[in-house]
Amino acid sequence: MPNPNESKLGSMELVSCDRCKNPFMMKRDEKLQKQQDKEEIVCENCYKLEERKKQLEIRVFNRVVESQKEIKATIQEGKKGFDVAPQAPFNKQKYLENIRKKALSLTKSIELLQKIDNSKEEKFLDEYKKLFEKMKEDND
Repeated sequence: MPNPNESKLGSMELVSCDRCKNPFMMKRDEKLQKQQDKEEIVCENCYKLEERKKQLEIRVFNRVVESQKEIKATIQEGKKGFDVAPQAPFNKQKYLENIRKKALSLTKSIELLQKIDNSKEEKFLDEYKKLFEKMKEDND
């Protein structure tokens, strides 16, 4: 009587991922189908990394939209302050410094997203998490 595990292993083949070039096991039928359809042969780690990257991009996009709304609200509050009491002292330098800090944070977040997109390295994801937390603290 043939061993059922042998047939399972016999139908598997060691292939390399088209993205990261790491070897992994794949069913021969699946590999042939992907080659015929000219699809990428991608390992589970690359799929997970792609999903994580998409989730991060969505979070970043939402955060950028929130930041833009906050900046608009701050500008409108500043305009109201000028309209209501033009004699009241307004710290222009502090106001400009806050805008500059937010702009630098947004620029750095965009640069990190580009690095994440190009290199797919974990260290850039960790850097982005730290920057995101810092931005959250600065806005509170």
